[in-house]
Amino acid sequence: MVCPAASPSPRVRCSLKPKSEGGEGQARTRIPVTDVLLLHQPKVCTQQSITVPPEAGAKYAQELPHESPEWHAMYATLRNSNEGMNGFIKDGAREAVDDPERRRIRGVAAQSLLVAFQLFAANIRKIEEFLAHKETEAKKVRKLPSRRPTRSLATWAPETSPNVAATMDDVASDPDPPLTA
Repeated sequence: MVCPAASPSPRVRCSLKPKSEGGEGQARTRIPVTDVLLLHQPKVCTQQSITVPPEAGAKYAQELPHESPEWHAMYATLRNSNEGMNGFIKDGAREAVDDPERRRIRGVAAQSLLVAFQLFAANIRKIEEFLAHKETEAKKVRKLPSRRPTRSLATWAPETSPNVAATMDDVASDPDPPLTA
């Protein structure tokens, strides 16, 4: 973790970091230094950067260990649903939220409002598709596919053409019958 007033490119100005005070760079915001802060300076103020050890909970900040089987069971469906909705709202034939050419309007507020309306329309479309699917399923009676009738193997005989029958007769009169295993 690095102090925002640390050089070489400080983001804020702080009297505890003299190098952040000089120059006319981006650092215009000033961190107010109180008497308590002067008496009890945190490590990040006295050093260039600090390291947060794993014991502090940086790695295990969530309830389930990352990438564990329990984690996958908990978050896989949620992630798939999220990615599916992202693909749904990016459909080029519909809302196309990812295409800035479809939102030719200036200003962050106007862009945000237009994207909000596009997401609203996508949600309405998703709900309508869900209800239509449920309605068609409710009207259908699930019918198993019919099986074609099968003949018994006891009465089955291959169909033969006249040429095949003549060949079979020639085989029957052959003095050397075929070997059987």
